Amino acid sequence: MQIGDIILTLQTKHRDYGITLYPPATLGDIAHFENKFRIVLPDDIKTFYRFCNGFESAEDLFRIIPLDETYQRDGSVTSNSFFIAEYMIYSDMWEIKINPCDRNDYSIINKPEKYRTTTLTNSIAIFLNRFLQGGVFDKGGLYDWHEEIKEKIG
Repeated sequence: MQIGDIILTLQTKHRDYGITLYPPATLGDIAHFENKFRIVLPDDIKTFYRFCNGFESAEDLFRIIPLDETYQRDGSVTSNSFFIAEYMIYSDMWEIKINPCDRNDYSIINKPEKYRTTTLTNSIAIFLNRFLQGGVFDKGGLYDWHEEIKEKIG
């Protein structure tokens, strides 16, 4: 699963999924975000934001947060992390942590403290596909992921 596959799915089926796409981020929007947070975004995340600057869905008010709305957990500008997704008006959030030595090496985690150490994926495409296939709560959705990972680890 690649970001191009997700973009194609969203282009053709976003209404079927109850998703409203936001207008694309400009190169200036991306540069402003990177300068503000002293982060260089991974290539696939830049590609996604150039397609749409986030989206909202009917599913539990889940959203991919637009670049101009996102913020960092503790206000730190050196943490190499930021929130990318939220649901139920920031009741829960998903965060991207970028390896400072390799911007294309990142992990997506869920905000609740009990899950903070569990990497769900290292791919925005897989994260978005998971949401498209199972939403937040349905079988195979975002919340099932923690249990699946726990079972695999043993």
